[in-house]
Amino acid sequence: MPDFRPGVELARRFYLEAVRPLLGDRPHSAARIGPGSDVLGFDTERSIDHDWGPRVDLFLDDPGDLGEELRHKLPKRFLGWSTHFAPPGARVRSMADTDGPVDHYVTIAPLDAWLRARIGDDPDWPAIPWQRLAEITGGAVFHDPDGELTRIRERFAWYPTDVWTYVLGCQWARIGQEESFVGRTAELGDDTGSRVVAARLARDLARLFLLQQRRWPPYGKWLLTAIKSDPAANHLARALSAGNADLRSAALADASEEAARRQNALGLCPPLQTHRRPFFDRGYPVIGAGRFAEALLDGRAPIGSIDQISDSTDVLERPEICIAVSSAAHSPRP
Repeated sequence: MPDFRPGVELARRFYLEAVRPLLGDRPHSAARIGPGSDVLGFDTERSIDHDWGPRVDLFLDDPGDLGEELRHKLPKRFLGWSTHFAPPGARVRSMADTDGPVDHYVTIAPLDAWLRARIGDDPDWPAIPWQRLAEITGGAVFHDPDGELTRIRERFAWYPTDVWTYVLGCQWARIGQEESFVGRTAELGDDTGSRVVAARLARDLARLFLLQQRRWPPYGKWLLTAIKSDPAANHLARALSAGNADLRSAALADASEEAARRQNALGLCPPLQTHRRPFFDRGYPVIGAGRFAEALLDGRAPIGSIDQISDSTDVLERPEICIAVSSAAHSPRP
């Protein structure tokens, strides 16, 4: 097996050395974006087993028979990696040997059609899943002579400030809804329930840290990987490994205080006190996340983006459902 190299690096060379010479004078853009751990920069040798290898995304207004042409003209191997993926047409494909034409992993589509398939027809910001936004803006562009692909990536690089403020407020609201439950469940003798709540809060805090840094939170498999270099991740690790509710609550309070300090530094709402406080007369240490939600939302309902409404993969992977759910959730109540 060849030495592993990051998939985006492999894709760049595959395009420049194997695909580009076969395109002639066809106007096109080329990139490695969309689904895949390599686009997020999280691929490892484990990733080789499926949907990884010499691949590239080509965007052409009139692809014609390019896909079939590449089947017959691409080399069967590039830098030691097979360019043939099996089984043909399957949702998940892996590199395999072939004696015939290659079933390559060169995605060929008009750019507007590709974008519609990812996010739907001109959706409002809250209807676009964070993972989709990470896929559009991650990876790398290899060729974009008219700048259209680059402009799209810049457009979706981050929320407009008013939407960002709203989504942050909704994230604080989620934390505020459960921040006292770590202690309350343990008080009932339910240590397992306390751990489950702590894990939910760690997830919401991880997402909050990324949102504060203007980074699209990836889906669950990569969420903690995305912030592992952030010192605040140590607080979440302590919360998840703690053997009792007091230690769990203290670690989450440390994380919440850090999130509060960062929130104040963003200047999106008036600065608020950043120290933990007892949860009313029950004494559980909390940050009082609802204070930040209230300041950021400014009277708006904490409905949130589609990721804050649903974590169903079957919802988040279908743009038309995301748009319908988000639209219904944000419609004024009768």
